[in-house]
Amino acid sequence: MRALPLILLGTALSAQADSLRLDWDWQLSAAGQQPRNSVLFAEPQQDHRHSVDALLELEFQHSQWLGSLALRTNNLVASDDAELDADLLVRELTWQGSLSSGDLTLDLTLGKSRIDWGVGYGYRPLDIFKGYRRNPIGIQVEEGVGTALLSHFDLNGEWTLLYTDSSWVSQTGTPLEQASEQQGVGLRRYWLDGDQEYQLIGYYDDVRHGLLGASWVNVLGLAWELHASALIQRHYYGYQLPDDPHQPAILNHQQGAGQALVGFTWANETGHNVIMEYWYDSRSWSQSQWQLARQRAVDHQGTPWQPLSYSYAQGYWHANIVRHNLLAHWSLDSSGWHHWDWSHSYPWLQQLTPTLDLLYAPEDHGLIATQWLSWQAIDDGDSSLVVELAARFSCGASDSAYHNLPDKRMILLNLKGRF
Repeated sequence: MRALPLILLGTALSAQADSLRLDWDWQLSAAGQQPRNSVLFAEPQQDHRHSVDALLELEFQHSQWLGSLALRTNNLVASDDAELDADLLVRELTWQGSLSSGDLTLDLTLGKSRIDWGVGYGYRPLDIFKGYRRNPIGIQVEEGVGTALLSHFDLNGEWTLLYTDSSWVSQTGTPLEQASEQQGVGLRRYWLDGDQEYQLIGYYDDVRHGLLGASWVNVLGLAWELHASALIQRHYYGYQLPDDPHQPAILNHQQGAGQALVGFTWANETGHNVIMEYWYDSRSWSQSQWQLARQRAVDHQGTPWQPLSYSYAQGYWHANIVRHNLLAHWSLDSSGWHHWDWSHSYPWLQQLTPTLDLLYAPEDHGLIATQWLSWQAIDDGDSSLVVELAARFSCGASDSAYHNLPDKRMILLNLKGRF
């Protein structure tokens, strides 16, 4: 099945080059990481690691074909012995058409497509076909899934009948991601009612054996927006700590799970944008499970059982590391600087966008702080260049799950552009 996107790509690009619309994007990312000594991970081989990664992406459109290709290169430069790694990835490749019968018109989408129906910022429970990393600070290439969509639009919204196959990926995922690859069919209803929008999704696949999802968005005037989403599923794959302390964490098929998110967005005329969200994911380990994993890892130190400690780190591979999360997001649009008279002396500020995310775990008081400073150096309509400084810090209580992530801090310089 994984060869099908390449077959479709060859078909799409068989058209004459002068009938294609092409958009090129690129990114260069230089990263510095400081590892942390943790009982859950092997001792780092060096105090700091430096690397340079690159990405070249092509978006194209021809007639009813839409696609996106990515050439990702890791470790162009690396301070350790990591090998150069390059991959050509088909992110998306779809054919879009329509079927008509009398007054009924149906839109048809076939191919490999990203389907993003979530309404959250920090987490999106309704990204049910393939989870996407939210707000990465470095290079991240997200692929779509094998898709067949049949949609009908009415006066209030949209009906969608769909089939998906999430195994249409070229990148090798974690064992959890590979075990969770699914094929299934579903039905979605989306509709508008004044300033409110709703979604209902029913989906059945060979992993979860049935799920129901819903979302709601309400726009309150010019400044406020409220949003919420929830999902329940019959089965899922996840890691479990065995009763025997001398056995590793195991990946198994478990029953019953739910995810929910509520939040709001506030923005004002001076460019400030604030998002506050809370979400819950029952598939993640609870505080007591993380405490048990850490205590077992401590007990195994200096014994023949020490390698078992590293199996407990697989709890970090879940979609959410902890069950309860609080997120605070703030950003200032570059246009907002002109509201301060002193900023007029520094015209370069008119292209600067600062952003701050604080992700807090109320159960164990862990914290992940992420900041971005993005400067729009060039934007002439045809080409652009953005210089971005990003940093992420894992901190909080010393025994928290976030504090014990393998990277204590990461600082990146990103160059992004379009031509």
